[in-house]
Amino acid sequence: MKKAIAKRGTSISDWRDLYGCPGENQNELQVYGREGTTCCVCKEVIVRIKQGGRSTFYCPRCQK
Repeated sequence: MKKAIAKRGTSISDWRDLYGCPGENQNELQVYGREGTTCCVCKEVIVRIKQGGRSTFYCPRCQK
């Protein structure tokens, strides 16, 4: 959490902070938006499911 705050948050689309700058934490995401690619930890394929109209990305081996 401290790292994400230091990077001014996660800008997936057009979010900007108080000073008009985008966050940089999205560059640290290991699963979000990576459907079909391999997990950084175990090399299992990352899966995307829809829940209540929202996408959820997860590694079926690491995140049980």
